[in-house]
Amino acid sequence: MGGDSQDNSQVARDGALSPFPESATRKPKHEFPKTQVGKLWDAFGNPEQPVNIMPGGTYNSAGGKPKEVTVMDAVKSLSTNELTSFYKAPCARESLLVGIGTGFGVGSIRVILGGLRVIWAASNWAVGAFALASILTHQVCQRQRAIEMDGMKEAVKLMRDLKIKKQKEQAEAKKAQEEARLAEEERKRKSWTHLSNYKFW
Repeated sequence: MGGDSQDNSQVARDGALSPFPESATRKPKHEFPKTQVGKLWDAFGNPEQPVNIMPGGTYNSAGGKPKEVTVMDAVKSLSTNELTSFYKAPCARESLLVGIGTGFGVGSIRVILGGLRVIWAASNWAVGAFALASILTHQVCQRQRAIEMDGMKEAVKLMRDLKIKKQKEQAEAKKAQEEARLAEEERKRKSWTHLSNYKFW
């Protein structure tokens, strides 16, 4: 059995016989054009099938199991520009300032009331107050921004509707003027007092 497979591979290596039929290895003479959808499926795969996952839900051995994301990977993905300009994000500056002020106030009051022996507890209270005040301020700010954005969208929609209404009114006014002009011309044409209606020849 083992000798047969060795002989077959030896024959295939020599080129005398191939283990595959000749029609399977030979390319067609002419390639027929494909549809746009067929080209997209060839380039990106079938969108209904997940990538590297077998139908049973297991990972394909060819693609391998995806690498687990660690904290170090997340830290490495951050750039120094993002780290130095995080305060430029919307609502970040206000929430940080409010959090710092609240944390300092709560920690100071805790130290004043308890003395130096509670300095560790006061530090914990200050950090907790900073985190809580920052999160609450950020959420309130984001909510206000969302309300403002909705108001701006509504204002833009109303302005667009008003512009469309004005354009319709202008078109109707122009149409009414044109009809009035045509009616006046028709009245003049039918009037017996208008001298251009009489032809002498």
